Amino acid sequence: MKNENKTKEIKELIAQKVKSLKGETTYAKIATKCEIHSGKISNIANNRIDCQLSSLIELAKGLRVHPKELFDIDFDFERYYDELDSADNSEKNKICSGKQ
Repeated sequence: MKNENKTKEIKELIAQKVKSLKGETTYAKIATKCEIHSGKISNIANNRIDCQLSSLIELAKGLRVHPKELFDIDFDFERYYDELDSADNSEKNKICSGKQ
């Protein structure tokens, strides 16, 4: 599905953002500043896992950034939402016209 691909793209961009914010700091050093094990931080940064909101908050704490920084990625959400709305409207029009 198209939406699934965008979710993967967004997750990858967030993982890249984590790596960028991390810089040269080791995962172990970040882990000492929060309640996440260094292995989990690595998994998040390498887009190997989905994680809970609480983990992202802890990660932000470990990185010493506002949690919104993790989501400050170069992705055109407005365009994406417009595409979703257009697809939804197109599907609704098909159903209403009987052209399923």
